[in-house]
Amino acid sequence: MSSPFPIPDAFAHVAPPVPGVRLGEPLGQGGFATVYAGEQISLHRPVAVKIDSRPLHDERNRRRFMREMAAASRISGHPHVVSLIDSGVLPDGRPYLVMERCDGGSLAQVLESGELSAAEAVSIVSAVSSALGAAHRAGVLHRDIKPGNILIDAYGSPRLSDFGLAAIQREGIESSVTLETMTPDFAPPEAFTLAEPSPGGDVWSLGAVLFTLLTGRGPRRTADGGALSLPEIINRLSVPADTSDLRIPEALRPLLDRALHPDPAQRYRDGNELAEALAQVGDIPRSAIAVPPAVMRTPLPASAPVPASEARRSGRAFALLALGVTAGVVISAVVLASTNLVPSASSANRTAQRASASTVPSAKSLEKRGAGGEATATARPDARSPEKASPSATPAPTPAQVNAQGIPYSDDMPWPLGTCLSRATSVVGGTSVSQVDCSQADWIVFAGGTFDPTTNASSASEALTDDSQVKVTCTSTYAERYGLDLSTSYSINTLGPNDEEWAAGNRGFACVLGRL
Repeated sequence: MSSPFPIPDAFAHVAPPVPGVRLGEPLGQGGFATVYAGEQISLHRPVAVKIDSRPLHDERNRRRFMREMAAASRISGHPHVVSLIDSGVLPDGRPYLVMERCDGGSLAQVLESGELSAAEAVSIVSAVSSALGAAHRAGVLHRDIKPGNILIDAYGSPRLSDFGLAAIQREGIESSVTLETMTPDFAPPEAFTLAEPSPGGDVWSLGAVLFTLLTGRGPRRTADGGALSLPEIINRLSVPADTSDLRIPEALRPLLDRALHPDPAQRYRDGNELAEALAQVGDIPRSAIAVPPAVMRTPLPASAPVPASEARRSGRAFALLALGVTAGVVISAVVLASTNLVPSASSANRTAQRASASTVPSAKSLEKRGAGGEATATARPDARSPEKASPSATPAPTPAQVNAQGIPYSDDMPWPLGTCLSRATSVVGGTSVSQVDCSQADWIVFAGGTFDPTTNASSASEALTDDSQVKVTCTSTYAERYGLDLSTSYSINTLGPNDEEWAAGNRGFACVLGRL
């Protein structure tokens, strides 16, 4: 059906033409870019195409793209680095990279399955260490090592990917230091203080990956896998990682103690030294300490969130939940810091969508538990998929209030229906959101409501995960009813009140859809 609100052209997504490649569906998003599946026409081989969202007529973006190409080309021949096949610029000025496609998934997905022994974890990290050592020899820093950026190729071999944040070291030229897409679980301590990046930072990140593969949780997680708040992370930056977890083999504890040392000068100097240290560990029984499934209370990010602007920040703090529906593929992410949103609509604008409302009975809360922390992100199935619905003998919940078009809404939504929003990642992995012209939007508000008054949630982040009204409102069903095109990949997210507003009794939430 047609929408009573204007649908931005930005949400009529069409894959752009790439020379020599037949482009397929998006595989996912990561800092400033979308990665598509594709086929190289001349050789009929599968490829991955990374298209940057920023046209190169901006000089800063041009330098960033040239840096990524140079970084990838210097080491693309390494057996454990994703190979670069081609690069160029689209007619609209956006740069692209054509890379080898690894269809075996990522280590983030391996962690979700839990099927990994300590010996296999060491083997994987040893291979990636050799790739990292080659990068460091070439003067290249990765700066975003995490399970989601270690892919598995068709032969089961690990490949280090995504040098999008790579800083090429040149004598006499200071490397830029930006943390827009930093992943708090795997960023070295010095990154939080905006210190000059170094090979030691990559060593810490890869050490954190090994720690996670062995225990099922990151070194900055609680013993049961819960996320720490930003203040807790900052307060513990100088505290050595606790490697006493019984799932870590005794032979690996000294190695992890050094790799994860708070002082970069005390770590292995680069990927080569870490690879040598791993080679000297000796044999670890393949049956030793498999990672238990579902240890992480929140999923590790498959990729960093994609900010659309670096300038739209500050304002009120809200909680954010990314539901990640991607054309049938569920994508997970995690946010550790409070989300800063800046509603700019007036009260009059907020009430403009509230005419002709009707009320239906509120629903019973469904069982679903999320992670702790000031804001969370998790994935759940599309509500239109009956085979993935939570089993229950009670009637299906329905939105508490809908307008004349059948769109759920409430008086206390943080943003009114039809609002176009842009997002940007903060220095610690949080997200800033502000209202923008719809031609520049990442998200559009298509529905909303009020948390179930019977909820037992103690925070907005918990309510965004558990609340029955969120689950039945922020769905593709209402996005489609609103009039949005769901024929291409998309994500659905929810926005809720910050801690102060939650304490004051604000219980409104908004549902937003974005393109991948």
